Order: sequence, then structure tokens, then C-alpha cells
Amino acid sequence: MVDVAIFAADLVLPVCASPIRDGAVLVENGRVAAVGPLAEVQRERPDAEVRRFPRCAITPGAINAHAHLGFRREDKPPGGPFSDWLRELISKLPEKETWTPKAAANSAREALEAGTTYMAESSPYGECLPQLAGSGMAGTVFAEFFPGDFPGSSPEERVTAIFEKARKLREGLPPRVDCQVSVHSPYTVDPESAASAARRAREEGSVLAIHLQESPEEVEFVRGGTGGLAGIFGANTWGGRGVSPVRFFEEAGVLAPNVVAAHLATAVSEQDIETLARAGVAAAHCPRSNAYLNCGVAPVPEMMQRGVRVGMGTDGLWSGPSMNIFEETLFAVELHGFDGRTGLELATVGGAQALRIDGETGSLEAGKWADLAMVEATPSGGHPEMEVLKSAAGGGVAATVVGGNLVYDRLDT
Repeated sequence: MVDVAIFAADLVLPVCASPIRDGAVLVENGRVAAVGPLAEVQRERPDAEVRRFPRCAITPGAINAHAHLGFRREDKPPGGPFSDWLRELISKLPEKETWTPKAAANSAREALEAGTTYMAESSPYGECLPQLAGSGMAGTVFAEFFPGDFPGSSPEERVTAIFEKARKLREGLPPRVDCQVSVHSPYTVDPESAASAARRAREEGSVLAIHLQESPEEVEFVRGGTGGLAGIFGANTWGGRGVSPVRFFEEAGVLAPNVVAAHLATAVSEQDIETLARAGVAAAHCPRSNAYLNCGVAPVPEMMQRGVRVGMGTDGLWSGPSMNIFEETLFAVELHGFDGRTGLELATVGGAQALRIDGETGSLEAGKWADLAMVEATPSGGHPEMEVLKSAAGGGVAATVVGGNLVYDRLDT
């Protein structure tokens, strides 16, 4: 990494401020030192090397607030119903172990080449941590645990085991790569274990990732104890609570401001939104996965209106078509009728806010990490965000910078 450098393009979209024509980002020791017109930035540091990206726009790097790296396209199970897809996934787990590392590396590379600079990845017991750590991206792997893998243990014992696993996985990691814990879902983790893990995460000051109210089958299981998810991972006999999954996890003591809930796609009521807002829970929106698995449409506009922090997630290649967060966001923009500025915010600073890292990344501001995406687009109108978003969604990312380090450069011949 060069200690001091200037990245310049025809347009800079800081997200936190107005677009800058003929703009530049000054980087010192991996962080943004200044953002502004190139001429002004050069006057500040005339000795700095200038890396020019003509016919490009610079945006903050994409933040993937919910992903699964360990899947590949070629044997993707058929789409919904969700429980059928999940049973097919479970049937492939023994053979999947042989190719998961390569799949995770390929998915990480695809995300990086699509402008992703930070990823929140969830995998069983953190199995995809090596691939994220070696990708060049910053990020956190959330180690999922499944109580059925701990026969005869108490909730406290199994929770202690997964937090100890995460602690050991953190040893020797590159800077800006971390491992934390995920309570997978209301239908795989009993409420006592979920509550214990949530309490432990709050005590440690860590983020807790969960899947929540993703599918009709999950809602049926929690409300009535029946349906396609009853017994899917063994004796999950704690269903039939007569409430929504959101309310169920609230009553269990899981929901809090450090929680990022993925999907929230099925039958999310006004009461559920109020519960999420009151608890301070963030949402990771994965609309293409939700559509593929017949899970419904998350009420994202309503959640945002109530102050719920929302970021974007791709999920994995067995439920989504790509690891491109800009492509995922464009789908959401068209689904919800958002404008381009809102879309670019969702893809960048929205994800950072959801993951509680917006003081460090997500927008181009002095002091934050220099996480950048160079997008082939030169919009001339007064609202360039949509054109840039469409270009990035269509494969137009030319280069990716993580912490000031140029980790991908398609234009470098």
C-alpha cells in the first residue's frame, strides 16, 4: 500500500455530500484525507502520486450486509418453496464439504470485482473465514451454530462453545477482518440458546447476525409449530408460540441494536416494524433471494420510514444470481420505486450503518478507510447516481480499492 496517493476520476460521488466533477480522493495511510476537485486536492499534497481513472466515477465501496460465500452456481437447487429448497441444500451438505473452499474463494473474488469492499458473511462455524480473509476485502464472518450439533449440552454450554470458536478464529487474522457469532434462525436455534448468545454478544459489544421472518414456512413454524420446517434439523420442538418470528425473538430477548436481521420478507406487519424500530434492530435486505425462494417482499420503505437501518445483502449463489451488491440494489430500487441516490446509499453507507461500522467506512469522508469503487460511467445530468448504479450493476466496476490498496484493476494492462 502506498502511504500517500490521489485517486482521480471524472466524477466523485461521496454519498455524504454532493457529486464532484473532475474530483479526487486523497488517501494517506489507507484512510481518506480529503475529497474534492482534483485541482484542490493536488494543491494540498502536490507530492502525491495521482492514479487517474478516466471516464469513471468514484463511489464508496459496496457493503454486503448479508452473504454466504460457500456456494456455486452450477448445482443451485430449484427455487421455492423455501422448505423444499432447504431440504435439497441439506441433502448436498456431505458432498459440499469437498468444494466449499473453492466456491467461497470464487464468490469472494466475484464480489471484490463487483466493487464490494466490506462483507458480512455467515457460514456454519465460520467455515468461510479463510476465503474472506484472503480475498482482499474487509469484513466479518459470522459463525453460525446449530444446537443439534451439541447433544446433551445446555444452552449455556453450546453458546460458550461457539463464542470460544469465534475467539480462536480471530487469532492471526489480517487487519479489518473479524469473526463474530450468528444465531442462525428461529427454526434452528432454540429460544434459550438464542437468548444466551444474544446476551453474550451484547456483553462483548459485538454484532449478532440472524435470519428472521424469511419464509412462510418459518412463520408457520413459529406460530403453529407445523409446516415444512418442523423437524427439519431434528427436534426443533419449540414452535407453536402463536406470534410472528419477530415477536418471538423479541420475547426471547434476542432483539437489540447490535442485531442485524437478514430477509424480513414474509408477513412483516406494522406491529413487527414497530418492534424492530423500538429494539433498534437493523435489516439486511436480500430481495433477489426472497423472490427466488417465494418468500415475499420485505417492507423496506416502511421500515426506513420508521428509522430501521437497512443495508443490502446478496445472500449466496444458491438463492441469488450474483455476488454483485450494486446489482442487488438496482433490483431493490426497481422493486420499491427508489431513486438513484437512495439506491447508492443503500449499497454503501446503509450497509455500514446496519453493521455499525459507518464511522469507519460507507462514505467518502476524511478519516474513514479509503474503500472505493471505480465505475465506468460519466453521467452529465444533475442526478448521476442512477446511471452510476446501473453501470456498476451491469459489470461496470473497473477497479476496487480497500483501505487505500488497489486490490482489483481491470483497466491495468
